[in-house]
Amino acid sequence: MASIDEHRVGELLDGPHQGVLSVSRREKGPVAVPMSYLFTDDRFYMVTSPESLHGRLMQQTGRATITVQFEVTDGRMVHQWYVMAEGRVGFIDSDPRPYVWAILAKDRGEQNADEWTSGDSQSDARVAVLEPKRLSGFEFRQSLDD
Repeated sequence: MASIDEHRVGELLDGPHQGVLSVSRREKGPVAVPMSYLFTDDRFYMVTSPESLHGRLMQQTGRATITVQFEVTDGRMVHQWYVMAEGRVGFIDSDPRPYVWAILAKDRGEQNADEWTSGDSQSDARVAVLEPKRLSGFEFRQSLDD
């Protein structure tokens, strides 16, 4: 398995991928939640409820890990990447709608983002920001014939 340099990691994270956000909790395993994200300015932005279990834990611990994993199978070759980031996390006081639009545009295209965000949603969603202390990426290729 080969490491990926930080520039390539940023390129990979710009694709339409989901991450798994993990937050620790006392005397139990971590809470791991699939999460859409936006990676910009060396930070992960996510929109979620601070009242959810993972939202409450993020506020209590102030730390989280996100893992983004994806693969491409081309004929008889499997090419996998994964990126892990760990660091401080917290909620910010910003309007979540531009973040929701940017995340949807990244994952589903701008036209679909316009359709999904055209409704007036009254939600308790807020913007969470993860500032990685550690950010690492790895790549793996293998022939299915091996």
